[in-house]
Amino acid sequence: MTTLVELFEFLSSPNPTARQIALQNLVGHTPKNAAQRHIFIPSSVASGGGGIVPVKRKEGAEADDVKVKAIKDMALLCRDQAIIAHDALSALVNLSDNIAVARHLTDNDFLVWLVSYTANTTSPLSPLTSMLLSNLTSHPTILPTIAALTIPVVPLPLSKHYPPYYLPASASGSSTVQPDFREPSVMPPNREAGQEDEREIEGLRALVQAFEDGASDGVKDNKGKRKGECHFLASVFANVSMLPAIRSLLLTPRPPFPEPSTATPSEDDEPLLSKIVVYTEHADIIRRGGTLGCIKNCAMDRSSMPWLLASEHDRVRLPSDPSRVVKGVDVLPWVLSPLMGPEEYDIDEMDVLPATLQFLPPTKTREQDPVLRMMCIEILLLLSTTFTGRHALRSRGAYYVVREAHKAESDQQIKDAIERLVSLLQGEEGQDTSKDHVEELVRKEAEEMDVVEV
Repeated sequence: MTTLVELFEFLSSPNPTARQIALQNLVGHTPKNAAQRHIFIPSSVASGGGGIVPVKRKEGAEADDVKVKAIKDMALLCRDQAIIAHDALSALVNLSDNIAVARHLTDNDFLVWLVSYTANTTSPLSPLTSMLLSNLTSHPTILPTIAALTIPVVPLPLSKHYPPYYLPASASGSSTVQPDFREPSVMPPNREAGQEDEREIEGLRALVQAFEDGASDGVKDNKGKRKGECHFLASVFANVSMLPAIRSLLLTPRPPFPEPSTATPSEDDEPLLSKIVVYTEHADIIRRGGTLGCIKNCAMDRSSMPWLLASEHDRVRLPSDPSRVVKGVDVLPWVLSPLMGPEEYDIDEMDVLPATLQFLPPTKTREQDPVLRMMCIEILLLLSTTFTGRHALRSRGAYYVVREAHKAESDQQIKDAIERLVSLLQGEEGQDTSKDHVEELVRKEAEEMDVVEV
């Protein structure tokens, strides 16, 4: 153990070879089941250079200082050349499930870099930074800090290169600069590319753009809009959507990124959630699961129920600003589709289904993961807690879908949940059903939010 701790001092060495060798020998001891993992974990009273330092420090404070410095050194090494940054990020992903480590990664400069680097289209290690963000947002005490973060952006609206903006805080040894960007402190702005002044923008909006670009054609083969698919950002959205204020941000229509949220509203503006919901049947289970988790959390907001269920062709009044009429989010097709298989429906039943769910091919398969199937039913239960929700589900054929899903279901808990849903959809409306409560209809989860390691 002493030999391993002695490697900590080389993490801040000016010699890149020394930094690389030190990390290579340390990263294998960071996973949760590693015998020497404790050498990285500071105690809960370690100050880390921030906050109020106890007057009487506990025994072992010097050892804590060494651990905290090692964590912060690894955070700095995330911006190093790719081979070093990869090991530094891998180590922090493994360690950040522990709140004693995670709280020393909440420095504003580091978080701004972390979000900016993840959103930068030329960041090859963005899958790892997405994992780290997923773990950090799994801690309730850290979640608000990340959710409210803003990052600098420099728009380049006339650029011939994608994307038409640059995130200056993303600078690192593993990523590149947007070709048309000019650093104002070194040379004049690039007027041909329409370079604008740097401004702050919501970090969450940048991450949603990265999430959307990560699923575009060619990304998996390094030929698409960006480097890295960023599937774990779905878990970030599921985590941050637990906060009511962030649900409002996800549900409020925004102009195209990177236009400021204060831009003049347009009918073409769409909520961030609309960009997320489309991945409930993506090939990657992390992306599917996080997407459903985000939808489920947003469905907790009863005031937004009509908006969630209205189609993009409908116009509804914005709950936060009734004077504004906006597009609906239309989550229902994206929640019902994972529950559907190759079964055929009578023509009168098919006619009431959402258009995208009619005449599905015989190769259509249901979601294979029982946890995600249960999440779909739980979302439908949440949507059924209001009369508006139940009416929408009835009028768009939700009963027919869950009826067939029940026939094919092998998990008894899911079958029971479907039966509760059917009793709401098929029951007569009365005073008792108009007072459904969310906590009575949805499975209560005692487990903590998921964390990942590499």
